[in-house]
Amino acid sequence: MAKAVAGPGVITANRLHDGAVVYLTADGGWSEHIAAALVASAEALAAVQPAAQNTVVDVTTISADLSLREKIRLTGPTVRPDLARVTGA
Repeated sequence: MAKAVAGPGVITANRLHDGAVVYLTADGGWSEHIAAALVASAEALAAVQPAAQNTVVDVTTISADLSLREKIRLTGPTVRPDLARVTGA
């Protein structure tokens, strides 16, 4: 399912119908807002089995401390600011 990370992390994926970056929430749903993401230890995240059938693709675990790559993935292309996603995160 998801690769292991050291320390606290979140599960992220891309929503199938529009490709938006989404994060697994505590209630098992998916949110576009990272602030709503379930933050847990690496051990707890390894045990999480999100109901991803026909909802999301490319499910992975990332560090709760977002890397530059994840910040870019969240906001959209860097070469076309007019295409950037507007999020509340």
